[in-house]
Amino acid sequence: MTTARPPMGGGLSSRDAPPLDLPFRFFLTALAVVALLVVLAPWEARLAQGSFADPRLVAFVHLNTLGVIGAVILGASFQLLPVVLQAPLASVRYGRLAWCCYVPGIIAFLLGFSQGWIPVLGLGGTLLALAIGLYGGIVIRTLASSAQRDIVFWHVAVAVAGLLTGAALGVLLAMSGPGGLLGGFTFRVLAAHVALMLGGWVTPMLMGVAYRLVGMFTLSEDQIHVPTAWAGLGLSAGGAWAFAATLLFALGHVPAVGAATAALLGLCLFAGQLARLYRRRRRRTFDIHIPFMIVATGSAVLALVLIVDGLVGSRPASASVWRAAVWLLIAGWAETAIQGFLYKIGAFLTWLHRYAPLAGRRRVPKLEDLYGRQTALVGWAAWTFGVAAETAAILGGAPLLAYLAGGALSLGLGALLVNAARMSTHWRAAQSAPTARRPAQGLAPVGTVPVVTTGRVERPSSATHS
Repeated sequence: MTTARPPMGGGLSSRDAPPLDLPFRFFLTALAVVALLVVLAPWEARLAQGSFADPRLVAFVHLNTLGVIGAVILGASFQLLPVVLQAPLASVRYGRLAWCCYVPGIIAFLLGFSQGWIPVLGLGGTLLALAIGLYGGIVIRTLASSAQRDIVFWHVAVAVAGLLTGAALGVLLAMSGPGGLLGGFTFRVLAAHVALMLGGWVTPMLMGVAYRLVGMFTLSEDQIHVPTAWAGLGLSAGGAWAFAATLLFALGHVPAVGAATAALLGLCLFAGQLARLYRRRRRRTFDIHIPFMIVATGSAVLALVLIVDGLVGSRPASASVWRAAVWLLIAGWAETAIQGFLYKIGAFLTWLHRYAPLAGRRRVPKLEDLYGRQTALVGWAAWTFGVAAETAAILGGAPLLAYLAGGALSLGLGALLVNAARMSTHWRAAQSAPTARRPAQGLAPVGTVPVVTTGRVERPSSATHS
């Protein structure tokens, strides 16, 4: 049996990790957008029943993709890359500059698009393009400087290629403006943009992050089956790129079905990998990210099933099946997985920088003590119901069900905010912790994550906790 041997340091931090303010400014941006979505979701979820040409729907979609998904992925990348690659981030300063462009870019882009203000839309698109270009340059330089090129490395590399190409198509769409300078090519470019951003960027990035985080927090990193992981990456990302090409260049019905089927098979292989990691995990206790990842992966598979079904059935572009598939990929796949990951990343970084200096000298909490598990489970249940109900509302054309789904989605996101606020109280609670020295590499909440000492994953010893 061939398995991956993760040569990484302990947890989500190492001596190469960037200053904490870099990832956290992106995470806080995402949480601010989540707070806005808590208010908007009950009323705006019904927009998914409309047309892709509706500016309000496009603005709402980008509020989710740029404000939540993009912000979290950028912040997580800056934190995880140096740890995974064992190489420092190419430039922390340009990372901060990327954030300074990203936030006003989102605001200007959404205002310009929703209100039809072309100069503001152009300004927002320019700032976002600059932010994504800075991010891409930092990641590419960091990847090039690393001698460690495992399966996670290639997931990130493929994802960045998808991001830069998909963003370029997005800039082209923004430049065409509401006047439709692209003419008959507008919908083809839009479809290719969506395929690359969701299938070529978000999906391989989430798969790579999942291999890292799921393996780490379940003590099963050495159970990743490398050939299967390579096949999953090749099929899912290759299928997304091929699907985007068939849409952009109108290559025909059969190639589109083949590309979508390949992407579906890739996600099925990924789902099998997750099942393998959970089945062989050494840490047998319940972990909050697991139900989120189960729903997320199931949503992604269902979305690809709907796409294949729509292609085989030659459904028109206005058919509800396409909107349902995009909804499942955005909310069901990406945003559900991100919520599960945020619980682990946020709790770990809070523990590392507030309690690690006290470990061994006083009783310290476990990661699970930093947030409310019952609150998280209520949020997961509400969010899952909302995703399912909105999918049914889109497919069945039921406006009242869409309002019910929006309320449930708002409740789910509200639970995430409550737990984020609870984690923030631990930063104040541990102000007496020494800050003069940085925690040693490999230091992690014992009994919670793997302790890596000699390149192999060891089962942590027992510890006392408050």
